[in-house]
Amino acid sequence: MPVEYDEKGTYIFSSKDLCLLKEIPEIIDMGVDSLKIEGRLKTEYYLASVVNSYRNAIDDYINSPKDYDYTKYLKEIDKVKTRSLTDFYFNDRNNKDFQEFEGKQYNPDYEFGGKVIEYEEDKSIIEIKNKLFVGDTLEIIIPGKIEVCKFTIDKLWSVETDEEIDSVSPGKKGQLVKMHLPIKCEKDWIIRRKKNS
Repeated sequence: MPVEYDEKGTYIFSSKDLCLLKEIPEIIDMGVDSLKIEGRLKTEYYLASVVNSYRNAIDDYINSPKDYDYTKYLKEIDKVKTRSLTDFYFNDRNNKDFQEFEGKQYNPDYEFGGKVIEYEEDKSIIEIKNKLFVGDTLEIIIPGKIEVCKFTIDKLWSVETDEEIDSVSPGKKGQLVKMHLPIKCEKDWIIRRKKNS
């Protein structure tokens, strides 16, 4: 493989992320028994989103092949991806569209909001991963479902004092806050925050 340089250097290790949601029918029909999701150096937020998307895509295709529509799973991947997507050489051995020349490593629309530590009907305890404000739009990723539960933070409470607060910042590892969740959640369920909400 030729190594090329420009004013920013080389991009040999700056690949786009592999995404084969569109190819799930072909992969299953080949007889593949398992897929590996790249998780090294990825957050639990990324892994929960990607694994849930692929799990749902596989199950839905097996249950109803003629109704398979990869775009609904791709919408979930778009919310968590930090780079562009590619199918590498799956469909074309001469594919050249697999390197990320922009150097982006972030998602402009969504970020890891937090994860459920303890569910309570009125005030659940959430470990926050980014700053949260009253009024923010959040999405709960529900394992086994591609549809998320969207809601707006109406109130936040301090874990230490139980007093209402307007926002909370992840100033220390394991920073906690209380909030009302609109559905019953299990421990470690992931919550996504829509930026600029």
